[in-house]
Amino acid sequence: MKEQELVQIEEAIAACNQMQVSNPIKDALVADLRPIAKRLPEYAAATKAPVSTQSEADSAELVCKAIADDVKLVKGQEVLSQITDGLHQLHRKFVGLRDMFLTPLENNRREIKGKIIRWQEVEAEKARALQRKLQAEADEKARLEREKMLNKMKSVKTPEKKEQYQATAAAVIAPTITIEAPRTTIKTSKRWAVKAINQDAFFGALVSDKQLRGYVNIKESSLVRTKAANPSMEIAGVEFEQRTV
Repeated sequence: MKEQELVQIEEAIAACNQMQVSNPIKDALVADLRPIAKRLPEYAAATKAPVSTQSEADSAELVCKAIADDVKLVKGQEVLSQITDGLHQLHRKFVGLRDMFLTPLENNRREIKGKIIRWQEVEAEKARALQRKLQAEADEKARLEREKMLNKMKSVKTPEKKEQYQATAAAVIAPTITIEAPRTTIKTSKRWAVKAINQDAFFGALVSDKQLRGYVNIKESSLVRTKAANPSMEIAGVEFEQRTV
């Protein structure tokens, strides 16, 4: 039995081979679209023409109707529609084929890498705890040694001996303890993530801190849909207007 992935590869390749366009189909496509292609410069030029009189408005209306007819022809062109639909299906098939491999690969790698990162974090904390413990022991050992030298300094009478013990005590410094945690060579990086958002605090800060407004996306299309459904609705700070299209 073939693996599912191999079956999907064969089906995608077969679908790709079926997308060949014969010469008669090409000829029919060119025959329908060539006249429209020739009219495109005329339509572009019409966008520059002024509309300030009745006759100019009537002429512009005729161009609009002609463009609408050509739009209808392009959208309704059967061969073009079939090719477009076929290419969309082919695109979805190959995207699905790619995702069939990438999705499990990336998910599995992410899960395994996550385990490695968590293990490294645990080991790093163990190393820090051990380092703190050993450093405390070293500091205490140095303190006791200094105390010992200072006590000896008190017990001697000659200034030379006192100075010697005092210098010896001052020279006693605990070594810096460093513990390296075990880790792998896998590449990791640090990145910031939003842990939580207090919306009341955030939106309250918008009033006084205008820089925060850049992080807010006002969905104007949603506002328009709501206004269309409820024309009497008013929203503070939002000005609506009706436009003719």
